Amino acid sequence: MITRHSHAILRRSIVATTIAAGLLFGTSACSAAVVEEAEPAETAVAAPAFTTVEDGKFICAMSGEYRPFNFYDDTNTLVGFDVDICNAIAGELDLEAAPVTGAFTTLIAGLTSNRFDAIVGSMAATDERKKEVDFTDSYYETGASLFVRSDSDIADVTELDGATLGVALGTTFETYARTLTGVGEITTYQATVDALRDLDAGRVDGVIAQGFIGKFLATSADLKVMSVGDVLLPDIAAIPVNKDNPELLAAINEALATIREDGTYAEISMEWFGEDIS
Repeated sequence: MITRHSHAILRRSIVATTIAAGLLFGTSACSAAVVEEAEPAETAVAAPAFTTVEDGKFICAMSGEYRPFNFYDDTNTLVGFDVDICNAIAGELDLEAAPVTGAFTTLIAGLTSNRFDAIVGSMAATDERKKEVDFTDSYYETGASLFVRSDSDIADVTELDGATLGVALGTTFETYARTLTGVGEITTYQATVDALRDLDAGRVDGVIAQGFIGKFLATSADLKVMSVGDVLLPDIAAIPVNKDNPELLAAINEALATIREDGTYAEISMEWFGEDIS
């Protein structure tokens, strides 16, 4: 650069033809520079409209104790309907799915502490929970049932006078069970399958659980229990997201709509339940 500048000073004292040649050279150089600047720049990749706890990941939480929705199989791999829904949503968001587990009663606290992005863990969108987090559109609907032993005389919840009732801790079923009159005692469990095992063993007289989950668990564990009476209350599952991340909430809702429309949801549901539970 410095050498070119010295030559330019010397050229001012040379004949006009040399100056003209120099000007021509300069014009050519400028033209080359313009051409180089005109070359298109690389297209920037648009950043997502939402934020996540870790860049490039969709961390979704669940209990890992809710067959067949989320549980550890014989190889200690986290599997289930919720896991597959998490994977499908992550794919639509162009993120890597990262399912994690924790005690069901601690999941909302973990979400609000930014330990994960959402809870894809079959959580009901109750008014109480809505005070702490926002919920997506529902991603499945079912209902609670009363389960009793196969040889029980109890036909519905009106016949629980003095009975011991088992429910999973921290669920809407526990809240409902405590509103029933005549129940002698309520025993809580970390997992529904444990309550059903105690029912089969005669340690409780009844269990309130989600209908087809209870049937799935009872069949899988070869328990002599059955559901009786009508559906007790609707159980509408949705996905909690932090209140300060409405962009992620909207993106998940859009992803849910997409996997329903393109058949992905139905395929996942058929794999786990033999029917579309949406």
